[in-house]
Amino acid sequence: MKRNPFNPGSGVPPPYLAGREDQLSTFGKVLESIEDGHVENVIVHGLRGTGKTVLLDEFNRMCRERKFLPIRRPQFSEKYCNQEEFEKALKFDMRIAIETFSKVTWFKNRMKAGISYLKPKSVGIPDTFYYEPSYEKSTSIPFEDYLKKYLNDNWTVFENADFRGVILLYDEFHTVVDDKRNKQYVLSDFLAAVNEVQKAGSKYFAVLCGLPNLQLNVKKARSYSERMYRSIEVGNLNDEAATLAIEKALEGTSYKFEAQLVKSMVEDTGGYPYFLQFYGKETISNTTVSKITQRDYERIKPLVVTQLDADFFEPRFELASSGEQRALCAMSRFAGPNIPFRFIKSKARMSKNDASVSLGRLEKKGMAYNYKRGEYRFSMPMFRNYLVRKCS
Repeated sequence: MKRNPFNPGSGVPPPYLAGREDQLSTFGKVLESIEDGHVENVIVHGLRGTGKTVLLDEFNRMCRERKFLPIRRPQFSEKYCNQEEFEKALKFDMRIAIETFSKVTWFKNRMKAGISYLKPKSVGIPDTFYYEPSYEKSTSIPFEDYLKKYLNDNWTVFENADFRGVILLYDEFHTVVDDKRNKQYVLSDFLAAVNEVQKAGSKYFAVLCGLPNLQLNVKKARSYSERMYRSIEVGNLNDEAATLAIEKALEGTSYKFEAQLVKSMVEDTGGYPYFLQFYGKETISNTTVSKITQRDYERIKPLVVTQLDADFFEPRFELASSGEQRALCAMSRFAGPNIPFRFIKSKARMSKNDASVSLGRLEKKGMAYNYKRGEYRFSMPMFRNYLVRKCS
């Protein structure tokens, strides 16, 4: 069958999920630990294009298989740094999860009735109520206490339905940070509320997913969070797994890549899942033959790189202000992965304050992040290569 099997996209499942056995095994052990009565939370972190969202979808499936209720929000953004917006999202996701699973036979039998949403107070179920108070009308209550009460009051709903626990699967969660200027401490309050309800015996567990700065955000918000969260890193694939990702995708199609081509593609993409998919798709799209050789690939590669720049890197670079672009170009001039702040400031010819502001904004836009004190890294694989081409 002659079709292009490669399908790059944001959170789009690959034809074959290669090289994620360790992460899946770790999460399986997390669920086992919860079943044994332990408290487990997870931070999933990695650069863009490593397949974090795809992995979170696998976690979602594993939760269902083990009788945990997954509550999935695939996109967080800066607007959820506001208490009312965060509350709105939490309650919406909770309500949808309850309404969706109330349609399952065994759930309906346990409840003895379906759930219908009655705004604004509660949903009646024999011996149980789904509470939905409005924080907006109770602003005298600290937000973390409101979240704690909301979650604790609703745990009975899930417990009576025989769920082993509720797993909050939150993606792009690195965008949720404390906003001191506007006195909005959503991240701190959320982490504290989860900690408190777990201590109270309500079986809610958080799986937070995002760019590498997510770990530092969580640590800054609540210093004790290091003891609450297990880290699962999602990086590039090793050569064997990357090769398998390409070869398995081609199975069942009329296309065949020469062995040397596959090796070159793995090397050129660094084994990063999104780029493997992109290079595979564009290589096939730019040829008319089914058996593609290394020679074909070398001819096509400049077209692939140009298309990658236009589709993936250029739109992000254009989001940056002129000052931020200067900071990015300065970062590209450093050969190592950990780029010193003083180097960026010097090469960009910026004051300390201007450089700090630009780097902070780049972090919010998902292009760079503070790896550790005084050192920065790019948030996207191969971004430096693009910037070298762009800034030269």
